[in-house]
This record gives sequence, structure tokens and C-alpha cells, in this order.
Amino acid sequence: MNNRDFWAQKLRSAVTAADSGPSENDLAEAPMLTYWRPHVSRHGAPILWGIASGHPRLKGGWITTSQLVAIDVEQGWARTASRWYALGRPFADYERTIAKGLGMEEAPPGFVQMDVPGYRPLDDLSLLDELLAAWRKRMVFNDKGEG
Repeated sequence: MNNRDFWAQKLRSAVTAADSGPSENDLAEAPMLTYWRPHVSRHGAPILWGIASGHPRLKGGWITTSQLVAIDVEQGWARTASRWYALGRPFADYERTIAKGLGMEEAPPGFVQMDVPGYRPLDDLSLLDELLAAWRKRMVFNDKGEG
């Protein structure tokens, strides 16, 4: 199996897991991602960026995840190609905290800019949902050997 096939299988497995949703145990063992923000590559691949704690392979601190396949902000979880994440506070909360510290009533969108090389922030979660839905359709199309 080549690397591309391996990665495609990993993504399919992650989608299947996301469709079922995380178990209580999945979330209990998942790393926590705080001050998370979605980003997208120029090819349309979404990831999350934020402060991780409890990650099995990475030290705590700012990270980028593997490709995002599903997110449920209301339930507080995200599924990437590699693992489940429990979602803490979003990056917008961090922006509001900084704005208040500067005496501002509100933080305008994009108030705090942090560069993630090769990616741009995607703060509109409805656009993120559309992007994930389109990506899933593309993946299914490619699985049928038609793409």
C-alpha cells in the first residue's frame, strides 16, 4: 500500500468513526484543544489549530491537527484523520479577552492574526460545514474510481 492509499484509508476510517460520533470513552481519552480555530489550505483541506493538552504524541502548546473530517461545536468534539479532540474555548474567546484588556468593547473578526504557514483562518463555521460536506462528496466520488 502506498502512502496515498494509506492516507485515503485513514481518512475513510475517520469519517466512519465521525458518522457514529465519539463515545464517552473516546472523549475522555481525547486531547483537549483550547483556543482552537479552523484553517484551510489552498487545496481546501481543513485543519484545526489551537493549544493542545493531553496529546499522545505532541507536547502541549500550539499545534495544527491532521486533516479535519468532522466537527460538532455544540457537543464539543472534532474528528481528524488521526484522532478525536475535545474542544475547549474557541479562538474568538481569546480575541475577546485581548480586546477587553485593551479597553475595547468588542473584538472585530480577525482582530488577532496568527500565521499558520500554508493555511488561512476560516472563522465562519457554516462555511466550514459546507467545506467538509463538499470534501466528503469528493472523497466518495474518488472512492468509486470516477474522480
